[in-house]
Amino acid sequence: MSAVLVIDTASPAFALAFDEGPGGEPRVVESATDFTHASLLAAVEEHLRGVSLGAVVAVCGPGSYSGLRAGIATAHGLALAQGCDLAGVSTLAAVAAACEVETDAPVLTAVHPAGRGEFAVQDFRALVPEGPMHIVAPADLPAAALAGEGAAALGGREVLPRERAVAALARFRAGALEPVAELTAIYLRDPNITAPRRPFGPAGAQDRLPAR
Repeated sequence: MSAVLVIDTASPAFALAFDEGPGGEPRVVESATDFTHASLLAAVEEHLRGVSLGAVVAVCGPGSYSGLRAGIATAHGLALAQGCDLAGVSTLAAVAAACEVETDAPVLTAVHPAGRGEFAVQDFRALVPEGPMHIVAPADLPAAALAGEGAAALGGREVLPRERAVAALARFRAGALEPVAELTAIYLRDPNITAPRRPFGPAGAQDRLPAR
């Protein structure tokens, strides 16, 4: 099988996991701090120059509103340019996959920051979701079998973008992620976007726009 790239932009820092065939150790590229779409594209270009991809996998959320849009757009562009397969996985499913061989608990609660001090949450049993994703306050999270970004501060297992990306790559290689025609970002609440405080341009300019 040809090369597979995973793009995880659900967090402020991105991670890329890449391998050129099953059986080898994946290469991982991470951003040290908050990233921009430009820095993500630069990392993809630097590390994939001359490589023919067989598939691109994107972590589709929940997560950063602008980050998910950047990652999914990049995945779509690469799949279109290279004519390769496109697949997606939720952030919480990637967390569960990263913990697959490390927990004896029958149910794992995967979490990811959802803003406002809350967490996106979903329970998994043997990597199968139990119920829908939802948002809860930290006080309402279970005390045991907790994993994800921010989980360490709550007594759980910290899972960061690097581990999610590697786990998603393994899931694709195992045939657990089906190719799709299009990816959609997973958001559990509306983005925090407000209308501008005053009209654009000089005062009254909007009244002088030509009729359409």
